[in-house]
Amino acid sequence: MLRRLLVISFAFVLAAGVGMIFLPIAALSDPTTREAGSSLAIAALFWAEPDDVAAAFGYMLWAMGIAGCVAPLAIVALVGEVAGARAYTWYAGATALLAAAAPTILRAARGGSRVAEASAAEGRFALLFFLTGALTGTIYWLIAMRGREAHG
Repeated sequence: MLRRLLVISFAFVLAAGVGMIFLPIAALSDPTTREAGSSLAIAALFWAEPDDVAAAFGYMLWAMGIAGCVAPLAIVALVGEVAGARAYTWYAGATALLAAAAPTILRAARGGSRVAEASAAEGRFALLFFLTGALTGTIYWLIAMRGREAHG
């Protein structure tokens, strides 16, 4: 039991870490998300105090990482472990879908009520979150399920 806990903890931390590295790199390599990010950064420069700009940028990266990497993987891994799921489609697919839903969930939490309010940039972020979720779910599945089958 302790070995299994160590394996899933290691798998979770490694998968989430890779996702936290992949997401900003992918966001910067896509012109639409890079433009949206730069407009957010410019807005932060003019609306924030000079000392708060770095904090606002760090908070934005942290929020993207939690919403796109950590939270979806944590939910899927917890449900999968409790249910005894071993399927790749569960870990990669469900993590990807939850991560892709993050921009919509965040907009709804801010008070946006209609799906039609979604912008093109939000769709691109949803796609990047989907790919990040698929990556983190795959890495988690590769490590955690191999650990389960090896000592089963």
